[in-house]
Amino acid sequence: MTDDASGGEEPIEPSEDALPPEKLNYPEFVFEEGDVDPDGGFDLSQGMSREELVAWLRDLADGLESHDVAVESPDGHVTFGVGAGDVRMTFDPDEDHRGTLSVGFDLKAKAMFVADDPTERKVGARGGVGFIPLSMLTDDRDPASYRCYSWIDDPTDP
Repeated sequence: MTDDASGGEEPIEPSEDALPPEKLNYPEFVFEEGDVDPDGGFDLSQGMSREELVAWLRDLADGLESHDVAVESPDGHVTFGVGAGDVRMTFDPDEDHRGTLSVGFDLKAKAMFVADDPTERKVGARGGVGFIPLSMLTDDRDPASYRCYSWIDDPTDP
């Protein structure tokens, strides 16, 4: 995968499934407190202002399009490959027609990188060390076989 200046080979063209660079976004959702388990599990929440919530929803949409999001707390970091899932909405108004509108998104996900210290060097797009296996660039394997980072066996193994 070299250009003419470095070796005379033609550059490899991205597949038709590849996103253009402007659509590659890798959001990190940072929580102010809470634990991330050694295997990447967590149950985190926090209050947000309207502006913060709008920014998170935009980031989530970008991450879903790029198939990649990360979650971080003071006690850990998890990077995920994500796909589509389910959405649900509920509203149970009181007699004044007020209540809480709940919106939930369930995304299919695979942990790609787990660290118990969020200050550790991250891998993937965030750390400048990619997840793409060399075989994806050199073999004739169907690109669909590489979906959801299925080649990563243990995201806790640096």
